[in-house]
Amino acid sequence: MRRAAERLDVPQPTVSAVMHRLADAIGTPLVQLRGRGIVATAAGRAFLPAAQQALSNLSVAGQDLREVIDPDRGRVALGFGHSRGPRDVPRLLDAFLAAYPDISFTLKQGGAPAIIDQLRAGALDVVLVAAIPPVDDRLETLVLGEERLCLIVASDHRLANRASVGLRQAAAETFVGLTPQNGLRQQFDSLCERAGFVPQLAFEGEEHETLRGLVRAGLGVAVLPRAPHHDPALVEIPLRDPEASRQVAAVWQKDRRLAPAARRFITFLTTSGAKVLAGG
Repeated sequence: MRRAAERLDVPQPTVSAVMHRLADAIGTPLVQLRGRGIVATAAGRAFLPAAQQALSNLSVAGQDLREVIDPDRGRVALGFGHSRGPRDVPRLLDAFLAAYPDISFTLKQGGAPAIIDQLRAGALDVVLVAAIPPVDDRLETLVLGEERLCLIVASDHRLANRASVGLRQAAAETFVGLTPQNGLRQQFDSLCERAGFVPQLAFEGEEHETLRGLVRAGLGVAVLPRAPHHDPALVEIPLRDPEASRQVAAVWQKDRRLAPAARRFITFLTTSGAKVLAGG
């Protein structure tokens, strides 16, 4: 009772009185004393799911009412993959917030599989990824662009002066790569298989910038998309392999009832997202 009162910011006797009135209305106690505390009765445990659903419905109704009163406010829960953070997310948010400055965002960064799972669970409204999820009738996918993959080498590397390169030409190199569960790592492994070799990996990491730093230090080469900013210590050589590209996409649930703020953001992505990411 004490913790409930503190959480509700009301006196403890008020909570006790409410529980007694609720028990009288239902016809049976919902909690009972045990030692120095209380526990739910069988009736209380049976009542809990419906009570939680009622509170959830009340919260949704309150949010709906606020958004009807002022549809240009609200919050969007946006998830994005690690590689979308340095460039794509700032560009999109900057352009969107110029038109809707009173809409705010909750941001969540992570690996594509994890944030897609959170999207399916309803914890996120929209996600931005560079690894389009497998076909799923519950998800809507909007392709915003395509990025070519490059062989990243140090500026003094033997291949640094090439205008483009086939991955097979780097078969003898030591690579630094992402961890096996990463979508880009899986694409890299597929490209190497197509090129007819198994790459020698000196390091597996989570972040593109970590791999770039290791390439800069001369510890290997890497296959990554172009960086948002030029680094004079590195050279990005486009791969000629036909499969050496990936699509950047926004994903959301088809049938989930989204708040007006999230719907505005999806409309913006549909009409302007590709242009914004292309730098137009």
